[in-house]
Amino acid sequence: MNTSIKLKFISSKVKGKEGVICLQLIHNRKIKLMRTRFHLHPHEWKNPPEHIKTGMETELKQIVDLIRLLGMRGDYTVEELANLYANNSFNGYLFPFIDYIVKDLTNNNRRKTASICVTAKKSFERFLCGQDILLDNIDNDLMRKYESHLKTAGVMKNTISCYMRALRSVYNQAVKRGLAIQKNPFASIFTRIDKTVKRAVNEEVIIRLKTMDLSTHNELELTRDLFMFSFYMRGMSFVDMANLRKSNVKNDYIIYARSKTKQTLTVKIEDCMQEIITRYEQQAIDDYLLPIYTAQNRDNTSQLRNHNKRLKRISEMLKLEKPLSSYVSRHTWATLALRKGVPVEVISESMGHENETTTRIYLASLGQSVVDKANAEIIKLK
Repeated sequence: MNTSIKLKFISSKVKGKEGVICLQLIHNRKIKLMRTRFHLHPHEWKNPPEHIKTGMETELKQIVDLIRLLGMRGDYTVEELANLYANNSFNGYLFPFIDYIVKDLTNNNRRKTASICVTAKKSFERFLCGQDILLDNIDNDLMRKYESHLKTAGVMKNTISCYMRALRSVYNQAVKRGLAIQKNPFASIFTRIDKTVKRAVNEEVIIRLKTMDLSTHNELELTRDLFMFSFYMRGMSFVDMANLRKSNVKNDYIIYARSKTKQTLTVKIEDCMQEIITRYEQQAIDDYLLPIYTAQNRDNTSQLRNHNKRLKRISEMLKLEKPLSSYVSRHTWATLALRKGVPVEVISESMGHENETTTRIYLASLGQSVVDKANAEIIKLK
């Protein structure tokens, strides 16, 4: 069914105040009046300023594109058309749709995925020289050119893959909603994870870090202790440390579910771990185990960013060739475990191994005592 669009001017009831340009949509004998962002004085309506004309042309083009997309999907209501357009997310263009997906991810507490989508959008936007693109115009040829552009710019292979996976996910969401026809634009585009060089440091660096006198640098001392706690906890991720509650401590063990895989891990509390817990128990807010969150900031992404900045300062103090990061503790635990002859089966896939399923099976069969003994041996740091 056809949808008709008319421009209407609604004068303000306040004398001398600008009125607003509206879009009147008529579909299936139903009428919907939508306000636009454009305001005019009554005498300007017959001959609007140039920037208003240009803006309205863009608005009309976008809503026509949206009508075309909805028509390809099937029938729709005038209310649906108005709501989708008002949200500025389903107008047929990629970037507003990404913004919609990011908002949805954020509302569902998937901030890291949302952040990746934002970064991928900025990169693709630069490639397109700031111009938006219709979802229907995204094809394999364009994505190949984008991939080549990133390679030429020296972007790392895994970063390219990350951008491509984010854009592919957004594109597939548009297809799922009937807003684009599947053209498989990411066919033959690299979207896997390439093996990377381990970011581990040797035992001597860990010992130097552990014994640093940071008593006059409270923030750096906490950062160092959090790094060590991660190492002691078999390379626990920063977000999992941040979310640890006192309720996770049960009978001399810390039991928690990894945020990444939802796998439940159980770690025996050694003296070095308890020392850190005790040192900061009065500083942690609410019932958190560690003082990572504050009353003003409970965003683990920004706290992780601060943590890594401080680790970089500590690295400079230690005169390390490569700066420490939160992930170094994970790789280092795995590397030291291998060097000390700990069976590969005991080392979690989260430490850099490829087959997490197999690792979990072996961990279960080995039993908790073997894991506890291995961890106690690794973190002795003699």
